[in-house]
Amino acid sequence: MAEKVKFSVSLDAELGTAVRQYAAAEDEQISAVISRALEQYLDKRRIVREGLRAMDEYFDEHGWPTPDEQAEARAWVDDLFAEEHREQRSA
Repeated sequence: MAEKVKFSVSLDAELGTAVRQYAAAEDEQISAVISRALEQYLDKRRIVREGLRAMDEYFDEHGWPTPDEQAEARAWVDDLFAEEHREQRSA
């Protein structure tokens, strides 16, 4: 079992209530719920940070996109999310 460290944090009342209710519904300790949520949050933030760093390295080496290329990329992403939204509505 990993070593535990005790923290004291303050949460908004609504968030605290939601955490308590979730932990009770899942028959888990609040600490376990919060630990898992923090692990997931930090992992996602690490992935984003690494992705942004990789993009910076790529653009530094190959040049930054022109305004036209940026507009084309934005349109492609907008279309991609619009298609995903349509699929979710039809499901």
